[in-house]
Amino acid sequence: MRFRRLTPGYFRVLQMQVAGELKAEPRSLLAGVVATVLAVLGLGGSCYAVWKMVGQRRVPRAP
Repeated sequence: MRFRRLTPGYFRVLQMQVAGELKAEPRSLLAGVVATVLAVLGLGGSCYAVWKMVGQRRVPRAP
């Protein structure tokens, strides 16, 4: 079951899944691994960008 946007019906489906009244569609192991790798790459890229911005602020200014 796929929804194109967040609707009240979609939230009801999520509540039913949490309550155990509705079973979620089975996912492949590969999808979980790919999602984890993408999350780690995204967090790493964000941390690197912040690290570079902080490093630029520490440069002393000439008088």
